[in-house]
Amino acid sequence: MSEISVHKSEVTKKLWNKMIKSIIRALIALIWTLTSWWCLALILPAPPSPSFRAFGDNQYWITLEDMTYVIGNTSQSITVPKGFVTDFASIPRGLWLLGLSPYGQYGRAAVIHDYLYWAQGCTKDQADRLLVIAMKESAVNNFDELAIYKGVSLGGNRPWKANAAERKEGLPRVVPEIYLRPVNPNINWPKYRALLIKNRVKDPVFEQNPPFCVLGNSTRVP
Repeated sequence: MSEISVHKSEVTKKLWNKMIKSIIRALIALIWTLTSWWCLALILPAPPSPSFRAFGDNQYWITLEDMTYVIGNTSQSITVPKGFVTDFASIPRGLWLLGLSPYGQYGRAAVIHDYLYWAQGCTKDQADRLLVIAMKESAVNNFDELAIYKGVSLGGNRPWKANAAERKEGLPRVVPEIYLRPVNPNINWPKYRALLIKNRVKDPVFEQNPPFCVLGNSTRVP
């Protein structure tokens, strides 16, 4: 074998070794990244799953315990109070064919968003972005997350204003302990709310501009 052939063989061998080492480093980096994300998903808290009681028509539900969601890797939390009435995600029936319904993977995030829209301690935009953060931590897929965010971002002004008007009228949305179990299991929320109003039930005072609101200036999980 000539010296030139030997030289080419050695160069080829060095190139292969270098390429194999690069591939191994890339694989190690990929495994490390995936493992880090998996560990992060285990460490970061997700919105909890409290107990609910449905009204007779199964369109509205009462939370039977406080629902405290610690946001990302922070000490800030949102507490949906026991007795809060929610309809989960307000998604038009026409979109149910796309796999979207009130009770999807995003259901827990939707309860938090319902509460933020009612209490209105944060701005609407902050509430919408906090919904996205809660959906990310609830392992909602990208399509559903984007579709729901666009829905509330573009169509949320009407319910936001309607909630503000109802609160101004003094209408309750948090059911007191003694009324958590309706005597008539067939009653719906509008009729039960009328009974609460008749019994002079009032909502608690909601904190305005609580510290967690600033986390809603971005859709990134903090």
